[in-house]
Amino acid sequence: MKKILIAIGILIVAIAIPLRSWLIEPLSAQDAPITDIREGDVIFHTSQSSQSPLIQIGTRSHITHCGIVVMKEGKPYVLETLKTLVLTPLDKFIVRGKDGKYWLKRSDKEDIKIDYAHYLGKSYDFAFSFDNDIYYCSELVYDIYKRQLGIELCTPKQIGDYLILGTDKLDKIEEAMSRRGITKEQYAVAPVDIFESEHLYNVR
Repeated sequence: MKKILIAIGILIVAIAIPLRSWLIEPLSAQDAPITDIREGDVIFHTSQSSQSPLIQIGTRSHITHCGIVVMKEGKPYVLETLKTLVLTPLDKFIVRGKDGKYWLKRSDKEDIKIDYAHYLGKSYDFAFSFDNDIYYCSELVYDIYKRQLGIELCTPKQIGDYLILGTDKLDKIEEAMSRRGITKEQYAVAPVDIFESEHLYNVR
């Protein structure tokens, strides 16, 4: 009986606390073509990767992937982490997200120039570890803003703070963490942490 009451309590809390990213409607290239894009903009979408559902559960947000816009030969690309760090044409980044939807955020800082050559080709950071010179998506954006622009977009949290205890997916999350050598005590930044940064504003 006690276990049932605990499970019900967790379910009520999960329902009562809305996903803050839902408060801002995503855009689509079809409905709202990007006409104003700048280097340094941060773009988000719901990834369709296998780990995306676990990120949604762990962070209570369907924003599960992000990258940073850079201009190359006058055209917009997204510096992002796939298996390695790559430059993806902006339109291809957008259509790869769920339903072709995306969110776009911008800093008040003007004339941003990103030195991205250092990052290209580096491996994806499956261990979600800081200071190893390889990166996962939100760590990449966090690192660039902090190192190159002097802006700390958010405060890293312990990975254990993201988990929603009592969900039927918790075992899968912990199993995935164990395979990668990830502990609940280590610090990380999630895509939704970058999204909710007070240093970025919405671009419509």
